[in-house]
Amino acid sequence: MASKAEKEAFYHGHDGGTSLEIFLITSIAPISVFAQQCIELGLLGSQHSPVSFFRVIMVEMNDLQALYFLLNVIVIVLPLYTSFVLPQHAITLQLILLSIPCLLVVLGRLSIRNASESVKDLQVSLREPRKAYVTSYRGTMMLATCIAILAVDFPSFPRRFAKTETFGVSLMDAGVGSVLLTQAMVSPLARKPTMSAVKRLRAALLSASPLLGIGCVRLLACRASDYHEHVSEYGVHWNFFFTLAFISIFGSLVPVDETLSAISVLAISSGYELLLHRSGLQSYILEAPRTSIFSANREGIMGCVGYTSLFLAGVAMGKRIFAEQRKEQSWQGLWASLSAGSMAFAMLVEVLEGLMLCQFLTVEILVHFLQGPKDGTILKQRRMEKISCQLLCDALNRNLLAIFLLSNLLTGRILLLQGL
Repeated sequence: MASKAEKEAFYHGHDGGTSLEIFLITSIAPISVFAQQCIELGLLGSQHSPVSFFRVIMVEMNDLQALYFLLNVIVIVLPLYTSFVLPQHAITLQLILLSIPCLLVVLGRLSIRNASESVKDLQVSLREPRKAYVTSYRGTMMLATCIAILAVDFPSFPRRFAKTETFGVSLMDAGVGSVLLTQAMVSPLARKPTMSAVKRLRAALLSASPLLGIGCVRLLACRASDYHEHVSEYGVHWNFFFTLAFISIFGSLVPVDETLSAISVLAISSGYELLLHRSGLQSYILEAPRTSIFSANREGIMGCVGYTSLFLAGVAMGKRIFAEQRKEQSWQGLWASLSAGSMAFAMLVEVLEGLMLCQFLTVEILVHFLQGPKDGTILKQRRMEKISCQLLCDALNRNLLAIFLLSNLLTGRILLLQGL
């Protein structure tokens, strides 16, 4: 059995990989969702499909969900997991997944819809309170986060994907950012900008309370079990749950105007960068002795500044997304604004989360221009089945905190069973 020092050394010294590789791997998620929606639309959406025999059996067994769940596992979970442990095959996986809708078109199971009808359905979908593409994004990103959390303790997980020690970008860094971004996008600050500051603060305190509790429990559990810790990640006592709680509370106090949110992102990011390089703050964070509560947890506390910037970027995105149901806004304008903002943000600070969201919006647009047998559409499929391509994503989306906590608990349990 490895010693505690050996376990901690396993997590040190990582400098990440390339942004392009991370982009290729995370792109598996939206492509997988697109492939699965095409399968449901072209095959499962028709009573006379090649799988209708099995579909009838499932219906009679009152277990149609099993068929959809199996499809989720094969088309979404397995490709995502494979891309994590075998990243050299990411492009091959993408081509395989993209060949599925192409094959369905060749076989006559899918066809191109009338453009005006497609746009009409798309506008209806984008104005619904629950955004299908946001659900897919949040669900698959949490799935990817759980896979990474469980896999990072094993040698088969490429070490360049683990969180970076000081500088660089990695897959798990992008995952942490995605968790925070998804929280910001659906926060009251984004969805209900007219809510008073007092009500927003009250809601933030309620949502932060369990996070603070979980953070404290994790701290005590790690101390009691002598669990190996990566101190240079968040500090001696700090952890990511404390960061989420702080951002949740602070985020309720920031300006609600979309333009001010965008300006705040640039001001905080550039201001913090100047402080790091001009005031010696960077040297302090990396090298200072741990002589006080603040210095012992300086990585986690000061990291909240950068996370605040990312949170505000998520709020700005969320406001633009949910503005679709508050006013007449074309899908072209929504896609263009998210694309331009995401590209600019990615080029400035090498953050990929916005690009991922834009990919899911692109998938949502494309799938509405396809139709299955007997003029079946994705909008009809979602409304008639009540069990759709979002079976897995919706379940993950509704229980993000519980699943995130469970994945952390399972990590410790698995390591104990493996004797690591």
